[in-house]
Amino acid sequence: MKRRLLSTLAVAPLLLGSLAACGGSDSGSAAAEGPIRIMSIGSFETPVFSTPQVETALRAKIADINANGGIDGREVVLKVCNDKFDPNEATSCAQRAVSDGMVAVVGGASPFSPQFLPVLEAAKIPLVAGSASSGAVELQSEVSFPVNAGAPGMSIGTGRLAAEAGPSTVVIASDNEGSQTGADLSIQGAESAGAKMTKITMKLGAPDVSATVARALQMKPDAIALQIVTEDALKVVKSLRQSGYKGALTAPGSLFPPASIEALGEFAEGVRMTSRVVPPTSTDIPQVKEFLDQMAAEDPEAQTDDLALNAWTGMYLLAEVLKGHEITDGASVISAFDAIEKPIELGTAPDYTGVPATPDSKSYPRVPRFATVGSAVKDGEIVRDGDFFNPLEL
Repeated sequence: MKRRLLSTLAVAPLLLGSLAACGGSDSGSAAAEGPIRIMSIGSFETPVFSTPQVETALRAKIADINANGGIDGREVVLKVCNDKFDPNEATSCAQRAVSDGMVAVVGGASPFSPQFLPVLEAAKIPLVAGSASSGAVELQSEVSFPVNAGAPGMSIGTGRLAAEAGPSTVVIASDNEGSQTGADLSIQGAESAGAKMTKITMKLGAPDVSATVARALQMKPDAIALQIVTEDALKVVKSLRQSGYKGALTAPGSLFPPASIEALGEFAEGVRMTSRVVPPTSTDIPQVKEFLDQMAAEDPEAQTDDLALNAWTGMYLLAEVLKGHEITDGASVISAFDAIEKPIELGTAPDYTGVPATPDSKSYPRVPRFATVGSAVKDGEIVRDGDFFNPLEL
């Protein structure tokens, strides 16, 4: 059965207690025996960008965890908070996480982490497996525990893939901050590989993309990279192909979920992508098969894509990290992450080894391994194309 999305206003308090103020041993003991309460902050339902599959993925994994005894016998309880694609709403979500005594925020896809992370930092509530949709800040914050290189890794990788097609490339970006950041990273990736990349900006949600497409085609590019939302990507790709463009198209994997590939039909063939996690078609990986089975049990109609698998992976990781630890608040979750002694096998992403002492990149210090994985559309399916690679390396 599908679950109704909860808006910021609809996220009600769970249990009225004093989790955040466990000063004495009695209150700490009580906190350690109740449910483990977490939140996910994201653009779950908005006019321009919606990710209901992220909630489904989290609920699917949590249902499996709880059915198997929870985490050390404790039930996991999830609340979702819809940021409505609004930075003020995102901040309100974080404030609600604090007031409701959440011990972690997990696996959302919000472009407004610069606005809400300071609230979590002040309360010492960790952000686990965020999508890094708003760029580097999620990969730098002292309370962030990313599973992978997130959106920055995908964007840089998208530029690298474009450069493989030739020296003249274009990136089409929406006029919002997140897309502009992604475009700049794509340019970084392309230029590091010796290609010139020109940025073209279009209005977010523009009903007519013909002028944008015409500008891109005037440059006779070898490749076009996309840094726009899925709804706009469908229009742009269709218009490009109908205009006769046969060159390379590259994009972050979250831009083209299976439903979009199906909608584009032959126009999607050959599109190359970079993703946070392996494609959900990688059913040779046990964790991917587990993800698909649990998603089908939770909601057979839910979209199984990069964002959903990233959220599911984050919940998988959190459960593994918390085992054997007394969890009373966000600080105790952070301590559990700091205590990791051996790699945790994820299957869907590189093994998680904790925050690195020597990061792959000083710009993204919280990422255990700065890597992305390629995929391509072949015969209407997204197929893995190679192993994880560091897009910062030549």
